[in-house]
Amino acid sequence: MMTTAWEEALARLCAVHVPERDDADLPDELFDRVDDLIDAYGADDVAGIVAEAVEAGRATLEQAIVFLNVAAWSGTDNGASMTLTLDEWVRKADDTLRLGIALHHEYYPLSTSTEMLAKLTEIALRFPEHRAICERRIADRPADQPRS
Repeated sequence: MMTTAWEEALARLCAVHVPERDDADLPDELFDRVDDLIDAYGADDVAGIVAEAVEAGRATLEQAIVFLNVAAWSGTDNGASMTLTLDEWVRKADDTLRLGIALHHEYYPLSTSTEMLAKLTEIALRFPEHRAICERRIADRPADQPRS
């Protein structure tokens, strides 16, 4: 079976050790491998292929979260295209893995605080494993400001 350039880049990215502590410095190699993946994939939105890597056991959820947080700053659109995908995952709320990735991404999900409050309240009730992060996101988001 032939692998594509982006699949090889993803494999190299998944092999990068991500520190477990949030306050630890990320290795320079991580930023290089994320850049390589975006270049090989040909698009800034790598959320779907990173989620598939977690599903296939090639990456952990924690790695995926870090990969996408780095990817948001590594691409050409400051994460705008990926944000659309993550927001779609939150709106659909039909896949707990993708919800976990989206909810832990370093952004406020959904375009308005009203929409976010309603959707995250629903998700917190339906998915107890995501309740804590939903409550944190709701508490942290300013009431009448668009996401940053």
